Amino acid sequence: MVGASRIAARFNRLSVLGQACAIVAAATIGADLLTLIFYAIFFSDRLLLDLVLTSLIVVAVAFPLSYFFMGRSARLVELAAELDRANRLDDLTGLLNRKTFLLQSRLVVGADEGGEGAGVLLFIDADHFKAINDRHGHAMGDAVLQEIGAALTASIGEQDIAGRFGGEEFVVLLRGASPEKAAQVCERLRRKVKTISAIVGLSGREVTVSIGVSKHQPGQGLDALLLAADRNLYVAKANGRDRIVNTDAKLAAA
Repeated sequence: MVGASRIAARFNRLSVLGQACAIVAAATIGADLLTLIFYAIFFSDRLLLDLVLTSLIVVAVAFPLSYFFMGRSARLVELAAELDRANRLDDLTGLLNRKTFLLQSRLVVGADEGGEGAGVLLFIDADHFKAINDRHGHAMGDAVLQEIGAALTASIGEQDIAGRFGGEEFVVLLRGASPEKAAQVCERLRRKVKTISAIVGLSGREVTVSIGVSKHQPGQGLDALLLAADRNLYVAKANGRDRIVNTDAKLAAA
């Protein structure tokens, strides 16, 4: 079984042309072996000619069929990958969608039983985003969201979980991070976001974000953690936006 699995894995790594050639080669060898056995018994004087003819017939018939069906199979694999991506990711920013973020974060938070906390959660909101859409159009709004997603990806580590929660809201679980580390990430993100106006050609307005921060406490569920970060985000927006609020650490930085 292990040997068969290895052969299948190697076969799947071949191109469509390579897979078709492998199938044709196997079919040709099999047909030639049968011909060899049959003619060695009954018609040994015609063996060489019939081996050549058998090989040519197998190649002529099997190759186009194999290439066609392997091409269809490869396309099905591509479609499955596209569907999986669409099911997991936000199509605009490339970040995780809400469902996938919640699923992955819940696993991380649930695995921290009796530990020191799963990390720090950031709840991020683009300031005055409706005004950007209303004044500059939805295409500009989409470009801003894409750049926020890119800035977010560039500001966090590979182990962290980032998603678009909906509209102009984003969430990040900084796995195993301290409040001090979270503050550094937030400030890095805030600085990157402020360069977006120049990147997308948005005149007369600076793109900014407000960020609510909350550290995961042992035994705390994901819903409670999200609520705590959302409350801090509300405080950040109520106090003027473009700021970071972390009441867990009893600090608010602008």
